[in-house]
Amino acid sequence: MKLLFLAPLALLAAPAQPARIDIALSNFKFTPSTIRLKAGHHYILHLTSTGGHSFEAKAFFAAAKVDPADAAKLKAGRIELDEGEAIDIHFTAPGAGSFPVRCTHFLHSTWGMTGTITVG
Repeated sequence: MKLLFLAPLALLAAPAQPARIDIALSNFKFTPSTIRLKAGHHYILHLTSTGGHSFEAKAFFAAAKVDPADAAKLKAGRIELDEGEAIDIHFTAPGAGSFPVRCTHFLHSTWGMTGTITVG
């Protein structure tokens, strides 16, 4: 009888599966360019690149809780991707705020390769 009572509690305690956010990096844009997240929720940021690009979000990655296994993929708040490369970053979204995103390659952000991560 006790096991029947405890089984539903175990389901409530199980962590939620992370939501996957797909971002395509191409000349010269992020698709989508606006990423909306909920504070405290778990996500997988799945980045794909059709050319050599970067995804820099220094303030966001400094505030988010990035899984230790993925932290090495970040260099000073930036992820570098080669042509055809895909990278996953697992993280927990920080508190509410708006965080800029850009490609750091020469003139890419000037030509429109920018975006925003909004956490609500």
